[in-house]
Formats: sequence, structure tokens, C-alpha cells
Amino acid sequence: MLKELTIENVAVIEKANIEFNSGFTCLTGETGAGKSIIIDSINAIMGDRVSKDVIRTGASKASIVAVFEDLNKQIIKTANEYDIDISDECIVSRIISAEGKNSARINGMPVPVSVIKAIFSDAINIHGQHDNQSLLDSAKHLSILDSFGTDQIVFKVYSEIYQEYCDVNRKIKELASLEKSKQEDVELLQFQVEEIYNADLSEEEEKNLDEQKKIIKNSENILSALNTAYNMLSGDDDFIGACSALQEAEGEVSSVCEFSEKMAEISEVLIDVSEKTQDVMYDIRNIIDDFDFDISQIDEIEERLDIYYKLKRKYGGSVEAVLDYYNKAVEKLDNIEFAQEKLEQLKKQRSEILAKLEIQADKLTKERQKQFDLMAGEIHKSLEFLNMPFVNLSLHIEEKDYSADGKDQLEFYIVTNKGENPKPLAKIASGGELSRIMLAIKSVLAEKQVTDTMIFDEIDAGVSGSASLKIGRLLRQTAHNRQVFCVTHSPQIAAFSDTHLYIEKITKENATYTSVRHLDRKQRVEEIARIISGENVTATAIQNAQEMLTNAQNG
Repeated sequence: MLKELTIENVAVIEKANIEFNSGFTCLTGETGAGKSIIIDSINAIMGDRVSKDVIRTGASKASIVAVFEDLNKQIIKTANEYDIDISDECIVSRIISAEGKNSARINGMPVPVSVIKAIFSDAINIHGQHDNQSLLDSAKHLSILDSFGTDQIVFKVYSEIYQEYCDVNRKIKELASLEKSKQEDVELLQFQVEEIYNADLSEEEEKNLDEQKKIIKNSENILSALNTAYNMLSGDDDFIGACSALQEAEGEVSSVCEFSEKMAEISEVLIDVSEKTQDVMYDIRNIIDDFDFDISQIDEIEERLDIYYKLKRKYGGSVEAVLDYYNKAVEKLDNIEFAQEKLEQLKKQRSEILAKLEIQADKLTKERQKQFDLMAGEIHKSLEFLNMPFVNLSLHIEEKDYSADGKDQLEFYIVTNKGENPKPLAKIASGGELSRIMLAIKSVLAEKQVTDTMIFDEIDAGVSGSASLKIGRLLRQTAHNRQVFCVTHSPQIAAFSDTHLYIEKITKENATYTSVRHLDRKQRVEEIARIISGENVTATAIQNAQEMLTNAQNG
């Protein structure tokens, strides 16, 4: 639940620290005192967008800090999915600067506002006057019904089949598109596949061709260098070669190695070097003897390398890229050439999936009808309690194209008086009726949901005194195992609250300030009397307020 809210420099609130209790809390005060600012601040803590225009005149920034405790398991689980550890107490903060920079934190850790919205969207359910109008939008009726408790297993099975249906539809569209441009694509792809296939490319061949080309072009220099190297190693009549010199050096050292271990080691090294040098000399001789490159081969090699160059330029920067293009072209050609066959298979598959989808969609429709009957029964009880005994809801269902939420186009119909036929809710209900119907729906849904805190912003709009009495009693019942706030101008509703907060606007030194106070019983009587009679509080109003408060608390 929401334990504490601290607001600084938001609109007319310079600083307000509000501690909240469990149960039913009402917020009252004169129009314009700042009640809506508190609701907006709570919305901000839940992740709503906040403009820098909310910053109090003259301040550089605004801040809102909320302390939550005893959060439900689902909120803690969602936080953990974002690697945020939430235990018994959680602090959420928003800072809005005049430069337009906003920051958000959970337990001191910076987070995007979207993360706050994802975690805390279900922590607090705020119902304002505009929410009454959502009842008039038939597009919202499906989500209202499903939130009451549509069987998730039935819905899950439908969703899985619907996803299969979407996947096969996508494949059919792709193949149909290929079929449309089939002939043109086939000719091009066949040419490309044949061109690459006939070229018979390989990375190893390209590497060997490059090497051969370089050797042939530099054959004279290569032979000259190899002959010189061989002569220097083998020697001739005029000078001793390196191999002979190493053998003589080894012989000299070997003759004295008995006198020193070090000399013996040197002798071993010279023997090894001498043997390796001779091996190198023989290898060079073999290369010279086998060196047989015809300069005329260069044209043939360059022609072959030119094929590599052209294909790499057309299909990729490397042999690997060209071969990859070839494999994809073969696959695409196969898809096109067998598109009709595959298309027929997919259409058959779609028909089978569609049959399963229709069965599961019917189950979903029946499940929703069953849940609506249960929900409507509970709502009727609440409406009967709220002085609307003849109001009954019914469900009008039309079929629509299959979508992620089924095939049901739902709309709530209503009968407000005996003997009338059901008609769309939007065409019958008045403002006061809408408020009570929405309250009834909210109170019924509250028993099905895990929302810790519910806020009703002026739920009493357009409602008479006797109905307000019932609304107050229903709100207190709803707050039995959760936190309920209500911004109200109704003395009857205020009297039923467990906690009474008074929002007061004060003007001093050409500036306006808002304060929030917890009222004791005496102050509650005075405030309820003010709501009853206006600015001039009479003794009769005080007496009425005392009776109203006593009756509400004892009732």
C-alpha cells in the first residue's frame, strides 16, 4: 500500500508530506485547493508523463517521493525481472527540472520511467470522472469483462492457435507475393545460379592462382635469388661454401670439447646447424630443379582470376560471399518453383488451424458469457445497494474478424427501469448513473484483482445525498482488505472514511500555498459541516455533521 507521499514545488504545493493509513481515506477541501495535484503526483509515481509546467513558479525543480510497503507478490516479481530488489518497503521518486530533464529512481537506483510504469501500474488503480466516459466506449467493455476473470487457460489455448493462424497467413502472403513475380525472378535466379555453379569457385583455388601468378611474374628474380643462395651454401673452386665452413668449424670445436662442457655444447649446436643448413641447401636445389613455369600460363591464370573478380564484384566481396549468395539463390529458386505446391499445403494447413481456432473462439465466447453473468449478478447487487434496484446489465455480442483477443465484439447493454428493453449503455445512463455503475464495477473487480490501492476522484459527481450515503458505505466495504482513497465534495462519503485529509489553500505575501492536514474528530465535524452549509457554518450544520459522522462510523 501507499504509506507516504512527499511533494515539493509541484504547482501550488511548496512542500507537503502526507502519511496514509490503510482502510478508507477521504480527501476534502475547497475547489482549487490542490486535491487534483495530489492525484496527479500519484499518477507521476506510477509512471505517467510529467511536463515541466508542473514546477512551482520560481522553483528550479519539482520532486515527488512515494513510500510503499507490503506490496503484493506480482509487483515484487515484476521488479525482480528488472533486477530491482523490492522487499518490505520501497521508495519511488521522480524529479522534474526546469530544463526539461526528468529522472526516476526506485530505492535510489536510477531507472527509466517506463520501468516504473511496468512495475507499479497495478499497485494503484485511479478512477477519475473521465473514467465514467470509458463505460460509454464499447471498445473498453471487453477488457472490463476479461479483467473480471475470464479463464486464462481457455484464453491461452486460443492465443496459441491464433498465433499459428497468423504465422501460416504470413507464409501464404509471402508465397503469394513470390508467385506474382515468379517468371521474372525465375529467369534471373536461374541465370545467377548457373553462372556461379559453372564458375566452380573455391577459396583454395583462388589462393593458389594468386600465388602462381606472383611466382611466374617474378620467376627470373626467384631463380636468380635461389641460385645465389645455393652457391653461397655449397661453395665452388674459388670459395668455401657455408655448409663446408660450418663442418670445419664443428671439427675444430669438437677437437677441444673434451676440455670443457661448454665447448661440447657448442659442438652439438654446430652439428645441428650444419645438418639443417645442408637440408636447406638440398631443398633449394630441388626447387631450382623443379622450377618449371611457362610464361604463357600467365594469360590463362589471369583469365581465371578475372572470373573470380567479376563474380565477387557482382555477388559479394569474397568467394565466401559469392557461395553464400549461390546457396540463398538456390533456396529462393526452389521456393518459387515449388511455391504453388507449398501454397496449397499452407492453405490446407490454414483450414485445419482455422477449424481449431473457431472451436476455441466459441469456447472463449461461452466463457465470457458465463463470466459476464457472474459479474452482472455481482454488479446488480452493488447497484441495488446504491439505490438503482431496477438496473440490469446484459451482454450484446457480435462476431468480428479473429484477433488477438478473440472474435467477440462486446457491448454492455442496460435496462434502467422495469419494462424497458436493453439498450446500449451510452444511450441511456446519465452522469450520476454512470458514476454509480462504474463504482459498482470497480468494487466488483476489486475482489478479483491484486490492486493494493484504489483512488476515486469525485465519484460523487451528479449523485444525490441518499445515493452518496450508499456510495460511502460501499467504499468503506471495498476498503476492508485494501487501501481506498476518495476525493469528494460529499459530506455523506466523507463521514464514512476511516481517515480524513483536508487540503487547504493559503495565500500570503502574494503567493499561494497548499497544505495537507489529518483531521481529528472535532475538525472532521467542522469540515463536514462546511461541506453541508458552505462558508457560513451554522449550528444546525454542526449538529447534522456530528450525527452524520456518528451514524456512518457506527453503521
